[in-house]
Amino acid sequence: MDRYSPEALRLRAELTDLVQDYWIDVDCNTGAGAHLTYTDDGVFQSENTTLTGPGQIRAFYDWRRGRGDRVARHLVSNLRVDLTGAGTAIVRYTMLIYAGDGVPVLPVAGPALISDMTDHYRREADGRWLCAHRGFVHLFRGSVPVTTMPAELVEKLRREGGTHDEPGRN
Repeated sequence: MDRYSPEALRLRAELTDLVQDYWIDVDCNTGAGAHLTYTDDGVFQSENTTLTGPGQIRAFYDWRRGRGDRVARHLVSNLRVDLTGAGTAIVRYTMLIYAGDGVPVLPVAGPALISDMTDHYRREADGRWLCAHRGFVHLFRGSVPVTTMPAELVEKLRREGGTHDEPGRN
């Protein structure tokens, strides 16, 4: 498919919106719907954490909400969508994360993290695009710690296999 055909432009816009909507949900809705955007075997992989499947991803965001007030903004830039095949795409972008525990207005000295991101999307039989793999490669780390689930909780999720009972998932 020609990169600039109307269909390619439409698909790239759709995938761009999905990436933006995901991070807006994380920032403004504490990730309550984040797990609904992954395939059943979808992976969320950062430096020290790999979560597999909507159940584990939902458990991470539930745990994160349970920690108390936190303000975060995940800023996406330099986004590029590559349609890699029939029903597959790779979205690459740079992410700056500003975050801190507490309520606004929080002090800031710079981003907590700057990462290169690579998301692999798959179109499902029902026509929806879902994320099959979201990976972070950290380039810069600021002085404010990012939210990382303790290793023992991640391991517990792995042992339990997460939950695949996803109410409201369509």
